[in-house]
Amino acid sequence: MLDSGVSAAVRRRAAATALAALTTLLALGCRKKEKAEPINVQPPPGAASADELTTAVGQARGIDSALAPSSTRWRRAFVLDDKRAVVTGEVENEAIALVTENAGRTWRSLRRLREGWSTWSVGEGGATVLTAGPRGQAPPKAGRTAAGAPPAADPPSLFFAPFEASELSAPAPVALPELGRGARPLVNSVPAVLSAESAALLVEPKPRRAILVYAGPPGAAPVPPVQLPAQEQALPVPYGRPPAILSVRGRNLLARPVPEPGKPLDAPRIIEGLAMSPAATTALSATPACDFAGWSIQLVPQPADKTAVVAVSATRSVVLKLPAKAAPGAAVGCAADRIMVEVIAPTTGEHTLVTCTLESACVLAEKPPFRPWLEPHERSVALAPTREGVVAVLTSRAAARWGLYIAQSPDAGKIYDVPRVIGEDTGERGRIELGALLSFGNRLLMLLQADVTGTSRRGWYVTASEDSGLTWSPP
Repeated sequence: MLDSGVSAAVRRRAAATALAALTTLLALGCRKKEKAEPINVQPPPGAASADELTTAVGQARGIDSALAPSSTRWRRAFVLDDKRAVVTGEVENEAIALVTENAGRTWRSLRRLREGWSTWSVGEGGATVLTAGPRGQAPPKAGRTAAGAPPAADPPSLFFAPFEASELSAPAPVALPELGRGARPLVNSVPAVLSAESAALLVEPKPRRAILVYAGPPGAAPVPPVQLPAQEQALPVPYGRPPAILSVRGRNLLARPVPEPGKPLDAPRIIEGLAMSPAATTALSATPACDFAGWSIQLVPQPADKTAVVAVSATRSVVLKLPAKAAPGAAVGCAADRIMVEVIAPTTGEHTLVTCTLESACVLAEKPPFRPWLEPHERSVALAPTREGVVAVLTSRAAARWGLYIAQSPDAGKIYDVPRVIGEDTGERGRIELGALLSFGNRLLMLLQADVTGTSRRGWYVTASEDSGLTWSPP
């Protein structure tokens, strides 16, 4: 009887222990289910969620809308090295710059509301400067003061940011000299960035009387302006990083470093191999077509309907004579010490591409990389050299049709592979647009805009290639 009682008690305790263990396991299982992450399903081809876009060549990852509104139009890209880049743009009332320090894997943005015009510029170390000016003011009826001088102009303000900064500084005003008759307007002026706290702006208070005025951090002591030689026509846009200033003397194009505050001008160097003309001067007075590392690149018309590529850095200048005339509004791509230009094929008149090294060796594509649509349409091309090849992205758009295509050449632009579709369709919904194409050596980035499926808004996405454009995936 005793043995039977003990056995029954033991059995009851064992059953209770088992029941408690089962209850604990069931509770843990329930908690695990509650914490399980949702399964992420990729959007179907041509569709996009807020976080991901599916294209015909691969997936792209969404960029937070707090960094860049979908209506942003990207105007200029500065690729500083294999990791760092600044892509600048604007919306109607705001200036925006996207910054990456790891070749597009992560981004941050610099943003500033604006009332009038604005420009961005980037220095050697990645310091970024926004210049903002007032809206155009209507002149008085007479258009002149009693003394015959133009009415006083409100000076622009400069906002500084070191490369690692997440926001711009307080505005630093520029002290302008008195402007005389025929003074050059300051609208859309581009500063020469000297450091994270210093920049210079070219001002022409009288015709052919140019000076450099300096801006620094708010409250800094004013710096005396630097007078440029009266016999030279200074061009308003800086080239290269550190910045150089260009000027024309007779039929020669000159370049010299922009002096640091309080320093005198250096003697200029002559940029050989370029025939200067009013058309060439106008071209070099515009914002450079491409910027990479320490170089700024511009297309310059030459006699006999030719085109030259001018590449300027702080210490060196290169003039490349293209084997074909540049296409109207030609696209330019630059990276890895190579430059790509959209040109007109000499024999067929078709749009094609030429790739040149900084040592003046140019390769004209044997056949155009893209075939045009038969119906009337608009087209634009973005170009990006890599260390191992070159890549071109074509945007085509007709009344009810759109298409985005990529072509690549593994042999420096002589022969291109058959173009591949990134996206194409009819109608407005679902349209994919290219915002920027960047090259970091052999790593490429495409900044794409697309509709967020199921909503009325669009978003920005980025996709990367580690093999010169062959395969694409989220960065």
